[in-house]
Amino acid sequence: MAARRIVDAVAPIHRFVDEPPATPLTAIDRGRQLPPDFPTLDPRDAERLMDLTEKLLS
Repeated sequence: MAARRIVDAVAPIHRFVDEPPATPLTAIDRGRQLPPDFPTLDPRDAERLMDLTEKLLS
């Protein structure tokens, strides 16, 4: 298993605070902005994940 160092993982968050994106919803993956229609950003999948998570936690 590999992970980024904490300082490297947090750096993009600092940029968002200092210079917020112009678009209301922005997805960034390792410094690359993803288009809203990127397959893993499907709202139906997000809803399904939320439902499954809520069931697991209840």
